[in-house]
Amino acid sequence: MQIPVVAGKGRGRTALSAFDAALSDCGVLNYNLIRLSSVIPPGTTVFELDRACAPPHEHGDRLFVVMAEQRSTKPGRAIAAGIGWYQWQGGRGVFVEHEAEGASTVEVEAEVLDQIYASLRDLCETRRVDFDGLRAGWRLASAEVGEEPAAVVVLSVYGAERW
Repeated sequence: MQIPVVAGKGRGRTALSAFDAALSDCGVLNYNLIRLSSVIPPGTTVFELDRACAPPHEHGDRLFVVMAEQRSTKPGRAIAAGIGWYQWQGGRGVFVEHEAEGASTVEVEAEVLDQIYASLRDLCETRRVDFDGLRAGWRLASAEVGEEPAAVVVLSVYGAERW
């Protein structure tokens, strides 16, 4: 199995339309998102991808994802979302997702990254897996909120399925 991790940001007249624009930026517009928890199956390769490519015939299909997303309507604020992952024996592993809103992009990115590493450590400890922070993967998206609402999203895309 292969799981790409994509990230996007968007703006709109509302926080919801900004989120829709962020999904478009990721290349996963027109799906019904089914949110998964955090488990990576054995034999999986996780990798970063600039943008997913949704075939037109999948319009309205279910898309299984682990998702981190943050929206804001507050001008002058910064937002960030991120997903981290850690894999061990046989490709099995875990995803974690975190979001933040704050005064600056540097602040919210640092907060999300700190939370990702803390959660990965804890999830590994619960599973009795040694954690090596240098082997952890992560992907962030961040934006500054202007006059229009903004949204950021990071998705681990497991795959699509028809209804």
